[in-house]
This record gives sequence, C-alpha cells and structure tokens, in this order.
Amino acid sequence: MIRTIFFIVLFLLLLLTTQIPVKTEVHIPSRSNAFRIASFLQKKGILKRKNLFLLTVNFFHLDKKLKFGDYRMYLNQPIYSLINLLKKGSNFLIKVTIPEGFRAEQIAQCLSDAGIVEREEFLEYVKKNKLEGYLFPETYFFSRNMKVEDVAKAFLKQFNRVFTEDLKRKAKEHNLTPHQAVILASIIEREAKTKEEKFLISGIFHNRLKKKWRLESCATVRYALKKWKAPLSIEDTYVKSPFNTYRHFGLPPAPISNPGADSLIAAVSPKKTALMFFVVSSSGTHKFSRYFKDHIRAKWMRKRKK
Repeated sequence: MIRTIFFIVLFLLLLLTTQIPVKTEVHIPSRSNAFRIASFLQKKGILKRKNLFLLTVNFFHLDKKLKFGDYRMYLNQPIYSLINLLKKGSNFLIKVTIPEGFRAEQIAQCLSDAGIVEREEFLEYVKKNKLEGYLFPETYFFSRNMKVEDVAKAFLKQFNRVFTEDLKRKAKEHNLTPHQAVILASIIEREAKTKEEKFLISGIFHNRLKKKWRLESCATVRYALKKWKAPLSIEDTYVKSPFNTYRHFGLPPAPISNPGADSLIAAVSPKKTALMFFVVSSSGTHKFSRYFKDHIRAKWMRKRKK
C-alpha cells in the first residue's frame, strides 16, 4: 500500500515538473533566407541558438533548401528538428471547402479570406485561362500566400479526376463536346435542388436541345444580370446577353458556375423523360410538366400559395 502511494506521488511530481512542449503556428514569408528565418524564429521563441542554426545551415549548404510557408513548431525546438522541418516544407495547411455551384468570384473570396491568394489576382488568372466551370468544388488544404497558378492546378487536377474519359465519351454520345457538357452541368448545378432532380432536369434540357427549343433557364438570366437573390421579373428575361437562354437558342457561351460531380455526371447521363418544363415550388424543389398548359398551371399555383 505504501509502495503504491509512493509511485502515485512520484508520478504526480514528474507530471508537474515535466515541461509540456508549447506548439505555435508560424508563417515563413517567401524569399526568406536562412538569416531572416533564424532571426524570425528566435524572436518567436522557437529557436534558442541562432548562430548555431546558421552555422549548421551553412556547413551543410542548406540555405536554398529551406522552404517558406506555414508551420506548426514548438518553443525551443531542437535545431536538427527545425532544419528537417524547414527542408520538408509546410506542415500546417489551411482547410478550404468550396461549395458546389460557386462562381469564380465566390471561390476567389473564399481563398482571399483564408489568406491563400489575392482575390483580384486569382480572378484575373481564371478569366485569362477561362477556368470558370473547371474550379472543382471540394475540400482543399492550401498553404498561405500560394501562387495562383498552383491553386488553379489543384482545382484542375481534382476536376480531371472526376470528369473522366468515360464521361467525355458519354458527352459525345449526346452530341456534346466536353466543354459543352461542363456548360450544361454548370446550369444544372444552379437549377437543381437535389441529386435526383439533377438527372431529371438534365433530361429536360436535353429534350429541349434536341427539339431546338430555348433552354429558358432562370439561372442563366441571373448570371447575365448578376442578380443572385431577388426574384426575377418578366422584364429580366428580356435582358440582352449571350447568357440569356430565354432569348438565345442552345447553350450559353461559357459555364455559369463550377459544378460538382453529380451535375457533371447528370449532364452526360440525362434521365429519359417526356417532360419539357419545370418550375420551382414553394418547398424549394421543382414541379415538372410535359405540357405547357400544365406548366402554366404549376406557375399559377405557386403564385397562389405565396
């Protein structure tokens, strides 16, 4: 019994006297040389012996191998551990989740708010390289102050993983180029409220394209007007824009959002249906119709419920 008490007391004393490493987040700015890194880490309390750090780096010719970025480091961390960490690169990444259907400017704002890239610089790169529609919505882990091209590559890499050669082949079977499939998917993403609706709405859009009807998508009108929340009026559908599918036949000239996997698949795998119309209901989902008279009735019923 006395021995047990002794070991318990000893354990508690060891616990109280043991210094728990304090972890802190550190950002090493780009183009920082070894001297600047050492000075910065010493100021933060992470590096104790600055001169020994610099001597080690110089002796092993590691100056150009130390990488900038975001790290999690410990106060008074051993020099060999710091150098190994700085050679490997960032060990602390920022989590960013891009929702399905976000436009490039919304994505740019998310990235800017997280400190990953400058908003306008990213948008300029997207516009120049025509990447709207190809910024795949997913959860990403980025470093702070990245190059816009590296961030864009991450989006494109994920897009290409999802939009496979098989989907491109299916697009061709439906008389769509891969880019046209992405445009259609971007409209479906903004129109449909559920996964099931995406395939049905895709079927309706394919029916309209085959019959050479206008798509008459409200989502494209919103994109043309930059009117994202307020209700659309009849006058809004008259807006002169190549994106207005109430005025122009076929698909708009470019994607209106960045679609997710379900919308990309739905665009090239439309549900076979005789339906030709849909209108959003009071519940937020859609009411589908085959005939125009039923479509008008559905719109009237929606207004009545309001």
